[in-house]
Amino acid sequence: MKLAKGCTFLLQDTIPSKAHQTISKGIYVGKDSELSLYSLATDTDISIEFYQGASVFIVLDGLVEIDSCELKQQDCLVMARETNRGVIAKENSIYIELYLKEEILMENITKGAVFQLKDCIDYVEGGISNVDIVKSPSTKVVLMAFDKGEGLTPHSAPADALIFALEGEAVMTIGEEEHILKAGEQIVFPKDIKHNVTARDSQFKMALILAK
Repeated sequence: MKLAKGCTFLLQDTIPSKAHQTISKGIYVGKDSELSLYSLATDTDISIEFYQGASVFIVLDGLVEIDSCELKQQDCLVMARETNRGVIAKENSIYIELYLKEEILMENITKGAVFQLKDCIDYVEGGISNVDIVKSPSTKVVLMAFDKGEGLTPHSAPADALIFALEGEAVMTIGEEEHILKAGEQIVFPKDIKHNVTARDSQFKMALILAK
């Protein structure tokens, strides 16, 4: 992934916002998916076109309209395969798009309606819950909810993993270093490096995008 690894950051700080301009940056291109970051100035747009694959949009800042649906910060919209879609910026806006090139299993998620990812998973007292929303041999999107005091066993992943903190805060351990990740922030777990997540002081929800 073309992002800083092993430190917390805000994705919206990694792309500029310029009057009258639309700007895009590729984060990764995988076998069956692409993740891109977009910055649209007020009243700019990406023209409506036909797309063969499905798309998952997550707004990081601002207000956009997609397929007659308005999305604000942390709102998500899933557009099905073989549909027309475009984006209109109602104000200066930054969002990400996960484009799924092939027919990929998408479950536990609503298509064509606006929602927030944190509302798609519940806390379990004294435990950790997780739910897959996108799954293929090379791309996976998972939601996780940690009750206060719960954490994972240290492990590594076969590819970089982008983490979105959706609610609360948690300790992210990467190698020997600890980082506090708060709602709205992101961090990348580097490939093949042991990491861990611990909801030390509060409940915590996160989304994870893993792409080989």
